[in-house]
Amino acid sequence: MSDYFLTYLWTWMECFSAILLFDAFSARKRNRVVHWITVTAVAFLDATLLNFAATTMPNYSKIVIAFALYFFMHRLLYTSNGMFSFYISIVFYATICCVDNCWYTILLLMSEAQDSVTTGEMVWQNLFMHSVIIAVCFLQAKARNGKLSQATNFRWYTIPAVLSLASVLLIFFFGSCFQQGQISIQPLCVCATFITVMQIAALLLISWMEQNANFREEAISLQAKSKAQQESIEALSAAYAQQRKLTHDFRAHLSTLDGMLMQQNIDINKIQTYIHSLQSKQNERILLVNTHHAALDALLNQKALVAKNRKIDIQFSVNDLSPIKIDMVDLTVVISNTLDNAIEACEKLPETDRQIYVQALLEEDELFYAVRNKSLPVNMIANQLPASTKENPSFHGYGLQNVHTTLEKYHTLYAMDYENGWFEFATELPNTLIS
Repeated sequence: MSDYFLTYLWTWMECFSAILLFDAFSARKRNRVVHWITVTAVAFLDATLLNFAATTMPNYSKIVIAFALYFFMHRLLYTSNGMFSFYISIVFYATICCVDNCWYTILLLMSEAQDSVTTGEMVWQNLFMHSVIIAVCFLQAKARNGKLSQATNFRWYTIPAVLSLASVLLIFFFGSCFQQGQISIQPLCVCATFITVMQIAALLLISWMEQNANFREEAISLQAKSKAQQESIEALSAAYAQQRKLTHDFRAHLSTLDGMLMQQNIDINKIQTYIHSLQSKQNERILLVNTHHAALDALLNQKALVAKNRKIDIQFSVNDLSPIKIDMVDLTVVISNTLDNAIEACEKLPETDRQIYVQALLEEDELFYAVRNKSLPVNMIANQLPASTKENPSFHGYGLQNVHTTLEKYHTLYAMDYENGWFEFATELPNTLIS
């Protein structure tokens, strides 16, 4: 009976260790009470299975069950994709295997100087070993300082996962050699220590690679901000030059109006016609796009100026957007990234084929936004964002991902399609402010 109870205790301690490590890498799905009830239930079911089937179950089956348990726990309790759950489960299982192997190898080395080990001593040794596993996972979580991983960056965990898998295979290889008498306890202890150090290096490699990825993303962000600032300066310079021309013309128009008013027979209709014509022409010269929303006008006209400078025919269909309530930061993310992608796609085409059509229409408390542009062929895969077509895709691909994240915030869908040389993006945003 005591063996059954101890199995429940060891299994729960291992599950607790897994939770400590998983918390360091992923965000929980459920509240604390439901979370720990689920962990306890999973540990109970696993321990029950081990108690009733352990004697007839081959070792490789136990390994598969243990790994499947941790994978299932991560998928059930944490926000992540399947590949990341697979990787982090391998890393955790390898960690407990390394600690377990190193500890029992040391015990075997020490037992050569002892006659026998009592049951009580074995219990305390197991308790100490599981406590070490908990301590290792806790220290890893503290070292990460709450920096959760992004599921979209699961590729960074391929190398640590491969190293972890290699650690597990080496443990079983050297263990088999020891059982067959091909290796003595002293070399086995050295190998166990080396494998444990390698697994610790794999854990540290995860954090190092994440830090490196963050530096890359920050560099990309700085480059994007620098580019946006340069475009803003160009737009302001063009607007200033245009304003100087308008000021010069305005003086000429004032002189003309003054002359018309100084005539003896003043023709009011002619003066009104002249003023209306002047107003319409000036509006066309000042703004390529006029939505009656200052921030949107600035954004759309800046992108329009960039497109014009790159010899791209860009056309807008807009209505009165002054009642917009949507957060301008979110709108800027969606509009700026989609137009940047459209401009970049057009730049790869001959000048005669460079066309972009933009729609921004506010209707019935929803903003319909669409971009349609000429493009080279795009490989569209269901439920996936198109791959980056830039020269170095490893440094790009964040634009559409940011658009996707922003639209998820509003619980809205979007559509993308490529047909007959045209790429299209369309979405509808509820006209509401979401914090």
